[in-house]
Amino acid sequence: MPSSHRDLVAWQVARQSFLSIQRHAESHWSPARNALYDQVRRSSLSVMLNLGEGYALGPGRRCRWHFRVAHGSAVETTDVLEVLGELGGAVEAEVELSRRVQALTYRLWQRSRG
Repeated sequence: MPSSHRDLVAWQVARQSFLSIQRHAESHWSPARNALYDQVRRSSLSVMLNLGEGYALGPGRRCRWHFRVAHGSAVETTDVLEVLGELGGAVEAEVELSRRVQALTYRLWQRSRG
């Protein structure tokens, strides 16, 4: 068992994804895309925070719930990024990273189910 939530690969990649999305949003924000950027910032942050909170609660039902929420937020993040891409945003790197977070959170959630 890792000694901290920061040792979870899923958390590390989720943090990297959040920072990448945050930087992208800061440099590409426009009023027309405000709602999308606001949503993708919040959903990507939610992944990181729910992984940390779930880990802090220790094994059990509440931990699994937070890991499931983290996965759901990862799916949401990927969906919003894909929409931004379809609207002409250059988000390929962010989408790739988000898909990795999605896979990692899914595995973590499934493993926590025992």
